[in-house]
Amino acid sequence: MTSTTGSRRGPYAKTRGRVATVREVSYDLVRESGHRRVTLAEVARRARLSEAQLLYHFPSRDHLLVAALDHADSRTSEEAAARRSPGDDPEAALAAAVESRLSDRHVLRLFVTMSAEATDPDHPAHAWAARRREGVVAAYGDLLRRLQDRGWAHPDVDPGQFGLRLMALWDGLQVQWLVDPAFDLAAEVTAGFRLLAGHDAVPPAPPARG
Repeated sequence: MTSTTGSRRGPYAKTRGRVATVREVSYDLVRESGHRRVTLAEVARRARLSEAQLLYHFPSRDHLLVAALDHADSRTSEEAAARRSPGDDPEAALAAAVESRLSDRHVLRLFVTMSAEATDPDHPAHAWAARRREGVVAAYGDLLRRLQDRGWAHPDVDPGQFGLRLMALWDGLQVQWLVDPAFDLAAEVTAGFRLLAGHDAVPPAPPARG
């Protein structure tokens, strides 16, 4: 007897595999030569798909660019590590995450471009930007709570507001850095991080009892 469960899993697994391959290929093309040179034909060729097969999963070039961002997001382990494990020096951890993202300007330019396109509710990047905002704000909020528990961040800072403001600060400064990279982006982001967390206004610890 043929397993119904097995027959169902096969096509789904194949679809997931194709989607993952296209995401990776699109990301690699962006890294190689920038998002403006990504084409449906070249992605299909590298992914070993027909253009019809590619268009079934990714109906437009913009969908491919969003797929490249999805793959980039999955690779951003440095930033996630900085949020989860700030260590003894959270500013240094954040600065390292900023520098890591600056190492590939092609991907950064794609991120900035798609963030702008995402303001259109009908653009494929709109849903990606909404998912990213929710995840990033929540992660930064969790980071703040851990820093508050350690006494590094001010206890009155609201985690949700902190997360949104830090994301806006970092994203906005990246745009300015791409226009003119004369300033130290990592230094500016960490300075804002320190200010938003209220680090310099943390109340002094009560004196130890003798």
